[in-house]
Amino acid sequence: MKPRRSARDLLIESAETVFYERGLGATNVNAVAQAAGVSKPTLYAHFPSKDELAAAALRHRHERRSAELEAWLAEVEDPAERPLAVFSWLIHWYGERGRRGCAFLNAAAEVVDAEAPVRQAVQAEKTWLLELLTGLCAQAGAARHAHLASQLLLLIDGVAGRVVVQGPQAAARATAEAADAAAVLIAAAVAKS
Repeated sequence: MKPRRSARDLLIESAETVFYERGLGATNVNAVAQAAGVSKPTLYAHFPSKDELAAAALRHRHERRSAELEAWLAEVEDPAERPLAVFSWLIHWYGERGRRGCAFLNAAAEVVDAEAPVRQAVQAEKTWLLELLTGLCAQAGAARHAHLASQLLLLIDGVAGRVVVQGPQAAARATAEAADAAAVLIAAAVAKS
């Protein structure tokens, strides 16, 4: 028998989906409660505000995506190939679940208060990704690995922006073009080391 998920877990999972599909501003808590199959008072018993719920949903998304990416990278034996493997994972991810671009950048665009829980969740995600890329670039033997990691993150965020502006049909081409640019940057940085 499958264990029953808690109302809190249902709310977080539903919020992650609904906020990503509809946007934070366009989605009220009633829509999340309905998607989770719980009452609005139950929602507020677990989350004091929509912002807290959205931040929890983003943290949940981060946990899943970071685990997926780390598992993908673990399959790449050569450390020199791992920075570029991030882009092959992005091609895969956008093809399956990324039709609205990056949920974190989308949320940051909607919530301007730098102290808001949503912005803090976004900052944590981007800090984690930059640190991951920095480590991968160092392991690959790249000169100025932190600088290269920052450039790669700019490419990744650029793909997300292209998808938001041009729609999901732009994802494959944008990711492939970003991967081409990343390959050039990586090769140059490794050659300088």
